[in-house]
Amino acid sequence: MAIPKSVAALAVIVALLGSGCTQPDPNAAPTYTCTPSDGSTPAPCYKAEYDQQVKEDALYAEAEVVYRKFLAEDERIHRVGGVSAATPVLLATATGSYLESAMTVYKALKAAKATASGGEFKIAWVRREPSLSMANSLVALTACTDPSSVQMGSRGKTPLPGRISERTVYFVREADQLKITDGTYKLVDQC
Repeated sequence: MAIPKSVAALAVIVALLGSGCTQPDPNAAPTYTCTPSDGSTPAPCYKAEYDQQVKEDALYAEAEVVYRKFLAEDERIHRVGGVSAATPVLLATATGSYLESAMTVYKALKAAKATASGGEFKIAWVRREPSLSMANSLVALTACTDPSSVQMGSRGKTPLPGRISERTVYFVREADQLKITDGTYKLVDQC
């Protein structure tokens, strides 16, 4: 026996309404305010857009925590003169080519018996990069780090001040942890 089209259509509508898949009333005004990830002007938005923004904000906040944790470990490793194996903090905050590149630097520091002394590794600013992504990355940040008050040197050589840099880093989720997977680096005159 065939089901009448009107009964089938009614069943679909009831199923959609019951599952929460409803469209906002086109005549209703948005009741939330959303601020785009690029920091541009806040604008009115609907609850679904607002909920998406809350999730995105949480992801960026988590990424910044991971990045700051990585940089704190980076500073510690520079001050102790490098390492020959990845530390637990490095393994918790970095993966892939980013971890490999960092380990190359840390092993070179250890081989040269170079250390950082004095001053501070200051993060001048961190910026969200919603328009940037790499294969499989979830989110990207750019930060400017100023270690110019730090002296880098090895025994018998004149220490040099740290170099100011901007890094753009890309994050992936690995085993339920957000980690830096890749990035770019450039030296700059100031932050």
